Amino acid sequence: DALSLELLSARLQAERTNGKDTSSTLGTLASELHTQGKFDEAEPLYREALDVRRATLGARHPGTLVSINNLGLLLKDKGDLAAAEPLYREALEAQRETCGNRHPSTLISISNLSLLLQDKGDLAAAEPLCREALVVARETLGNRHPHTFICIGNLGALLHKKGGLAAAEPLCGEALEGMRETLGSRHPDTLGSINNLGKLLADKGDLTTAEPLLREAVEMTRAALGNRHPSTLNSISNLGLLLEAKGDLAAAEPLCREALEGRRETLGKRHPSTLSSINNLSALLHTKGDFAAAEPLLREALEGLQETLGSRHPSTVNTTTNLVTLMAKVDLAVPS
Repeated sequence: DALSLELLSARLQAERTNGKDTSSTLGTLASELHTQGKFDEAEPLYREALDVRRATLGARHPGTLVSINNLGLLLKDKGDLAAAEPLYREALEAQRETCGNRHPSTLISISNLSLLLQDKGDLAAAEPLCREALVVARETLGNRHPHTFICIGNLGALLHKKGGLAAAEPLCGEALEGMRETLGSRHPDTLGSINNLGKLLADKGDLTTAEPLLREAVEMTRAALGNRHPSTLNSISNLGLLLEAKGDLAAAEPLCREALEGRRETLGKRHPSTLSSINNLSALLHTKGDFAAAEPLLREALEGLQETLGSRHPSTVNTTTNLVTLMAKVDLAVPS
């Protein structure tokens, strides 16, 4: 909260003035800003903390590896996957070498790299890492540890992206049940799990079961994280998509617009989530028959996806197909 940030900033200033080690306070302040979704403010602090630890502790020290992972996670959350990936790989290689394959820190790095590869669309490379993380978590932490449930949910999300809804559903359900029990219903990881299961059920076509989950996710993330937090915007977007699938375009449209506006403001115009929201609003306007409003959005999304993910990424391919379909309808709608 604001008081925590004020106190941490004051401590950091005092440490700078007195010539004391600032790396711990830098990391803590950056982490608080990161949690609040203030990515641009957090990044220079994470970078400074990493520079200090590389210089004072060395490249293989556990503290340095934590800083590498933290900066990588922030860059991934900002949508800069190309910059995050070498940091994740450096951290994982070093942790395997210094801590071993079964250490909790190594487990976190395996999970982080797997999630990044999923976001890149490289599911084939992500899956063995995701499965390794789950095996290690079950063996070292046990079946009821919160991080084990996170790994279960990550594998469920990956299988969902691969189209394996039947295999993904029990994993997402197990993850949510375990997180509610071990972390509580308001924990950010639980809220993410609620959202994931709701989206999976919606994609299956089970809109009746999905809707209360997605409404819970929106309500809880608004209350716990605020209206502009990336997790809140993700929940808003998913509820909007569900209402669109139900045919309630009047209720869906303001949610899709809120998600897009929030993502443009907090994540930037080229973040994958922002591009996804542009695509979603375009699709809704397309369904409404407002082709003139849908077309520029779809072109903006395609340009951004080609620039950030490349022309072969599944999202880029799908957007290209959607634009071709839309333009055919536009042509048909123009009087001869």
